[in-house]
Amino acid sequence: MRPALFLLASLWSSVSGADDVLGQGDFRYRVAPSWGREALAQVSVKNGHAVAIDAQGRLLFLTDDPKNNVVILNADTGALIKHWTARMPGAHGMSLVTEGNREVLYITDTQLHEVRKLSLDGEELAVYPWPEQARLHADAKEYRPSKTIHFAHGDFCVFDGYGKDHIFHYKPDGTLLRWWGGNLGEGENQLKHWGPHGGAVDARDPANPRIIIAMSDQQEIKRFTVEGRFVDKIAMPGGNPRDIVIWGENAIVPHLGDQWPKDRNSPGFISIVDRNWRVVSNIGAPPGIYESGGLQPMSSDGRTFIHPHGVTVDDHGNLYVAQFASPAAPLLKLERLK
Repeated sequence: MRPALFLLASLWSSVSGADDVLGQGDFRYRVAPSWGREALAQVSVKNGHAVAIDAQGRLLFLTDDPKNNVVILNADTGALIKHWTARMPGAHGMSLVTEGNREVLYITDTQLHEVRKLSLDGEELAVYPWPEQARLHADAKEYRPSKTIHFAHGDFCVFDGYGKDHIFHYKPDGTLLRWWGGNLGEGENQLKHWGPHGGAVDARDPANPRIIIAMSDQQEIKRFTVEGRFVDKIAMPGGNPRDIVIWGENAIVPHLGDQWPKDRNSPGFISIVDRNWRVVSNIGAPPGIYESGGLQPMSSDGRTFIHPHGVTVDDHGNLYVAQFASPAAPLLKLERLK
C-alpha cells in the first residue's frame, strides 16, 4: 500500500459509526466505510465544500485546493475518474445547473471575490465579479460569495454569505436585477452576520416559489419571496444549517457543527425535514424532539461526522457528504437502508 493511501486509511478508520444505523424512521443510513478512499489518496484535498451528481451519474466534489478544485468520482464505486483545477483558492459553493442541452457549474470563491461559470471539464465560460453597481461594498475585498441558487427560467442569486450578507439577483445574461438582505429593509427582511451561507429555490408550490436560506450561525432557516420579502423562519436550535437541498417532498440540511460557533470542535450532523419543515430524521444525531410545538435543541452523536458542509443525493436515496476541516474523511457516502 502506498504511504499516502496507508495514512488516509488509518485516518478513515478513526471515523467511527461505519457499522451504525444512522437516522430514524424512513430515512436510515449506514456509512460506506471504504467508498472513495483510494480515489482521494491520489489527489490532494484541503477542505471538502460541495458535492453534486451530474446527468451521467458521476459525483462532482468541490475542494478549496487550487491544484484540484473539482474531483470527479464514480458515484457507485467511488473510483476516481478525473480531476481539474479552476485556479480558485477560496472555492466554496458549487451549483450544478442545466442550461439548454448542457450542464455547467457555478463556483463561488471567497478569496477571489467572484463567481465563475465553468464546463464540467473545467473550461471557464463566464466570470461574475463583485456587484460594484449596488454600491454596498467599499471594494471587491468586502464581497465574499458563499453560494449561488438558480431558478428554472435561468435567473440566479448569489449569497454574499462571508461578506456583507446581501442577496444579489441576476438575469440569465448576468445583468444585476435587484439586491436585498444584509442591513437593507427592516426587521426580519434583514440578514444578520453570519447568516446566508447556503440555500435553494423551493418551487414545490409553483404558485408560491420561495428562496430559502440556511442562516448558519443564527441557527435558523429563513424563507423569502423571489423578490426578497420575508415570509417566515424555522428554528434549528443546536444546529448550524450550512445548506439546503430540496429532495422531493423533503429537504436535507447539513449542520456544520452543533452549538457552532461557541464550540468550533463540535462535529455536526444532518437533518431531513418534511414539507412542513419538521425534522423527520437526524443523521448522526438523536431524533428531533418537539415539545409545546417547538423543536428542542439538537446535538450530534459525536462520532459520525466532522463538519458536514455540503450534501447531495442520488436516485437511490444515498447521501454524499462533503466535510470541512476533515482530513480523516473529507467525503463520505451514506447508503440508504430499505
